[in-house]
Amino acid sequence: MIRSPDEALEGIVDGAVIGVGGSITAGHPMALVRQVIRRGLRDLTLVAPTAGLDVDLLISAGCARTVVTSYVGAEGLAPIGPSFRAAVESGAIEVDELDEAHCAMGLRAAAQRLPFLPWRGGVGTSLPKLNPRLKEVTDPFRGEPLLAVPALKLDVALVYAEIADPHGNVQHVGTSHMDPLLAGASDLVVAQVERIVSNERIRREPARTRFWPWTLVVEAPWGTHPYSGTSIVADEGHLGVYVAAAEAAARGERKGLEEYVRRYVHTPQTHLDYLEQVGIRRIASLLIRG
Repeated sequence: MIRSPDEALEGIVDGAVIGVGGSITAGHPMALVRQVIRRGLRDLTLVAPTAGLDVDLLISAGCARTVVTSYVGAEGLAPIGPSFRAAVESGAIEVDELDEAHCAMGLRAAAQRLPFLPWRGGVGTSLPKLNPRLKEVTDPFRGEPLLAVPALKLDVALVYAEIADPHGNVQHVGTSHMDPLLAGASDLVVAQVERIVSNERIRREPARTRFWPWTLVVEAPWGTHPYSGTSIVADEGHLGVYVAAAEAAARGERKGLEEYVRRYVHTPQTHLDYLEQVGIRRIASLLIRG
């Protein structure tokens, strides 16, 4: 069950449907995201209900063909991901735009092996016209209008959690965002964790435990950087460097973005190499104390 990032992702092929966990500036499995880029995967469908610049980075690296999401950005740091916006405007990627609740219902439908699930949200709006995959239907019992949300079936879900044991029993300490929904809708779950612990440690708090049939565990301390995790806050300075490079690339000046990807993705061959590239002093400055 325990794998390196490279081993965990070796079965993923071009064109795969990948769920990417986390939310905006928190909890993204970045050690896995960077490994996707290193593997040179292409034409991926990325399902990320509230994506941060992790998805923007995957777009920058040419990995994505379709993005299923309600948002891609970093709030005040980048109201919309620069590479995401440029790729949408140029037609380089397709967007399956859904409300957060629609994403949740689509993932639940996939987890329950259903073709769709109904949802009241969005009835009477232009959402079905903007996204033809949302179908207006009639409740057969009460006759009221509903939206049918198609299942979002995933090949693999990349999620983050604080701890797991070698058997794939995962525990979140903080918020799990939509990661459990992504995992439930997927054939394979790759869980990036801060620490691998014993099964005895997991069994002390059974109510926290989540388990999926096919789960690989990757240990990557501080692996959410530059986003926040259980032990670190978001590195806004580092994110700012990426945003500036991606914005310049959107204007046709790609040198800065290429240098960012070279320095922080391709040069470090392992997660520990990445941490050394970032620097222990910088990581220490982000630690949550108390």
